[in-house]
Amino acid sequence: MILSGDHIYKMDYAPMIQAHLDRGADLTVAVMPVPLEETHRFGIMVVDGEGRITEFYEKPKERDKGNLASMGIYVFSASALERRLNEEPGVRVDFGRDIIPAMVTGGDRVISYRFEGYWVDVGTIDSYWATNLELLGSRPGLDLYSHDLPILTRSEERPAVKVGPQGRISNSLVSNGCVVRGTVINSVLSPGVQVSPGAVVQDSVVMNDTWIGPGARLDRVVVDKQVVVGGGVVLGTGDLSVPNALHPDKIYAGISVVGKGAILPDGAVIGRNVLIGMDRDESHFPPDRQVGDGQTI
Repeated sequence: MILSGDHIYKMDYAPMIQAHLDRGADLTVAVMPVPLEETHRFGIMVVDGEGRITEFYEKPKERDKGNLASMGIYVFSASALERRLNEEPGVRVDFGRDIIPAMVTGGDRVISYRFEGYWVDVGTIDSYWATNLELLGSRPGLDLYSHDLPILTRSEERPAVKVGPQGRISNSLVSNGCVVRGTVINSVLSPGVQVSPGAVVQDSVVMNDTWIGPGARLDRVVVDKQVVVGGGVVLGTGDLSVPNALHPDKIYAGISVVGKGAILPDGAVIGRNVLIGMDRDESHFPPDRQVGDGQTI
């Protein structure tokens, strides 16, 4: 089995492996339908009446190839995979670009396995942000609290969440070790995040051990680990429709992103679709500490 690392799902692999064995397949690919407007992000395939894959298109620009997408979950016959890899020794190969199309057109028995559960590709910033916030719904597609196929996260030992006298938490996931003295609304906080008095975190994903200073306001942002958000910082304000100038194909949904270890100086005002790189500090910001929509630091 070969699995992708940027997908969120629960799946019992045993039935797929058994189907692979029962059908004598060289390769079995887990598949499910996706919206037509998303097909350019996936390997798209055509199958016959028996579920055999007859055509495969890696991230097609056209929308006329159907919407049955590869989930990036593969079961190979070891001998078939070894044979295909040895066809071009020493050449770096990609499964979607090289191996699967060669097997489909080269006579190998390539079978589809339909999956009907929850599955999301979080390989983009907006899908990562949206998938996190979907966990806050009353009936999320991925149930973290189910006893069926439990998610056994390797977790650090941290103290319980502490909510101060001014703290308020609404419709959020707040992990162990967090100290909330401000306001958290519709957000996901990883372990060890500290929210100072007067700070407001809304519609955001904040990772481990980030410190959010007094009076700061975060709206529609993804903040990496060990970031310091200075007092009075406004992070996420302005025009949602202005894409990032350097990465317009990656940062365009109104979500600003802060890299690991960055220090945002007191009073900075940071717009939408902004990228703050790793380990940036006050010396990297303009003198007025204003970062407009779509800019990169």
